[in-house]
Amino acid sequence: MTIFPKIEKITRDVAISHFLLMFGYKTFSLYFPLFLVSKNLSIVQVGYTNFLIYLPIAIFAPLVGLLSHKINPVILAALGILGYGIYALGMILFPNLFIFYLFQIILGISASLFFVSSRAILMGSRLENPDRAFAWYYSAPSYADAVAPAVGALIIWKFGFSGVFLLSLILQFFNAV
Repeated sequence: MTIFPKIEKITRDVAISHFLLMFGYKTFSLYFPLFLVSKNLSIVQVGYTNFLIYLPIAIFAPLVGLLSHKINPVILAALGILGYGIYALGMILFPNLFIFYLFQIILGISASLFFVSSRAILMGSRLENPDRAFAWYYSAPSYADAVAPAVGALIIWKFGFSGVFLLSLILQFFNAV
């Protein structure tokens, strides 16, 4: 009897991709309010920031679901991961408030692309044990939750927010490949 059960390749790949996506994102997400304070955003602007992330998720998720029937969901998921990387790059550059808000919309669309498509990948696969596959998928971000904030804190302490966004950018581009 082994500690880790044998899992199918598709399940492993999707779960690892989910972990890497969330690890890259969660290295800075806990500290994102501090980043916004460092950029002198008001409480109203912080509200707009959250609105501009979650509204595109709600709008684009059904569209991505439809697209996943026409376009390979692996491509859509990879585009979503790349979008997270582009978002991290945008947070490094942060040229002005309008562009900052545009990157929040990009993050929301990217989240829709990844989360809908990754589930479509699992649902479209002939899985030996679908319950176990989805358990691995849904548990992956929990592992990132446990480690990423500590890693992010060390990087922010040593290199500032640019360092943690750069790490996220590198992780996301590696993950997309």
